[in-house]
Amino acid sequence: MQLNPRLLSFHRPLAVMVFLVTVCQFLWLPSESAGSTNKMHRLIKDTIIDYRWRLNPLFPKRVRKSTKYIIVHTSECDLKTTLKIVSAGKQDDFKWVSRGGHTHYVIARDGKTYRILDEKFQAHHAGRSMWNGETSINRVSVGIELVGYHDGDITARQYKSVGLLIEILKNTYRLEDRAVLTHSQVAYKSGPFYKRGRKHCARNFDRQRAGLKPTWPYDPDVRAGRLQPDPVLSSIFYGTQTPTAAKYPAYVIQRHKTAWQIAGDKYNSPDTIYKLPGGLLISGNRLNKKIGWDRIPVGTEVFIELN
Repeated sequence: MQLNPRLLSFHRPLAVMVFLVTVCQFLWLPSESAGSTNKMHRLIKDTIIDYRWRLNPLFPKRVRKSTKYIIVHTSECDLKTTLKIVSAGKQDDFKWVSRGGHTHYVIARDGKTYRILDEKFQAHHAGRSMWNGETSINRVSVGIELVGYHDGDITARQYKSVGLLIEILKNTYRLEDRAVLTHSQVAYKSGPFYKRGRKHCARNFDRQRAGLKPTWPYDPDVRAGRLQPDPVLSSIFYGTQTPTAAKYPAYVIQRHKTAWQIAGDKYNSPDTIYKLPGGLLISGNRLNKKIGWDRIPVGTEVFIELN
């Protein structure tokens, strides 16, 4: 199988793994025997685009010494904005506050995958982060951005592409499924309390749809006492409410008890989480756009951060 070097320019070890994972990835596609190889060739060629030429030339390239994790993100904006930010950087009041290199890969909603930065370099994607006692996760991880929002949906084409990419990276760096984490799992807040919850990025990532086994059964840094838990994230990833959940009391919307009456001026805060009766989680700053304040169903739980 000959790969197009312009569209698929992985460094050598990764290119080798593309071929090795091809067979197992066929399980995701309709079985057509002899036509399967050609289908996979077309899938790879059509969905991986070399975008490294758009990287900000002022981005400092620092080589990573090891790879322990793959971190999945949601970009929280559209494709055009995502590609601009991760490649060129961020501006605040017309001043550059970063120089790009915010991820290694971007996966669009149609499944096309953009390679932003060589995996051998550190990408500035995880920020203030910790996992199992190790900080600065940027130094030991590959970042993947899924175009979309943490309280929205991830498309079937994105799951197919990210599953393929993760399988390639896992085999290249000899990682297990538990090495694949979301940004919301590793990010944390400093200040009076060192705790999870700084980011809810990719909390909607369905591991099973990406071909992965379940995540860790617990947060190792919370269990070790290094960080305070975020009860919403604890419930999503580990299926448990934490001992400090009282700091985030859950109130219930009723016929004569509105979001404003419950949360006050925090009703539309990104830190206020609404859990609809069906289980869907929506942050306060996006609820009006998603369903409307006058359409919040009775029984919706409201999680408010008090500190």
